[in-house]
Amino acid sequence: MAEFTMVTEAAFAKKKRPATAAFRAESATFDARTKRLIVQLSNGVEAAFPVGMIKGLEDAAPEDLRTFEVQGRGFGLHAPQIDADISVSQLFEDLLGSTVMAKSERRLAASRSNGAKGGRPKSGERKSA
Repeated sequence: MAEFTMVTEAAFAKKKRPATAAFRAESATFDARTKRLIVQLSNGVEAAFPVGMIKGLEDAAPEDLRTFEVQGRGFGLHAPQIDADISVSQLFEDLLGSTVMAKSERRLAASRSNGAKGGRPKSGERKSA
């Protein structure tokens, strides 16, 4: 039978993963004139995203986007009028792209190309590019 031990707040705080500075929001505002969500990050970077490209905000009325709350130590944003939650890091990955996605797309293209040729070439048959 499993044994459970109580974890003190001090022990929990010691093991808690430190928040990275990269994609943590300090504030978020909606610019009605440009129809963009402006996110101020904790590392001093400010980025603006067209709300029409943000999943969950694409059909929102400008008056519903007047207020954004920063949640989860800056990792999330919440639009209370429409009850929409946005992951800050996912927002950057979705709209600015990521190297992981680019590598995945290249692998997919190579796999399809090799499949059209009858499969992956044997190691001795590979041609240098």
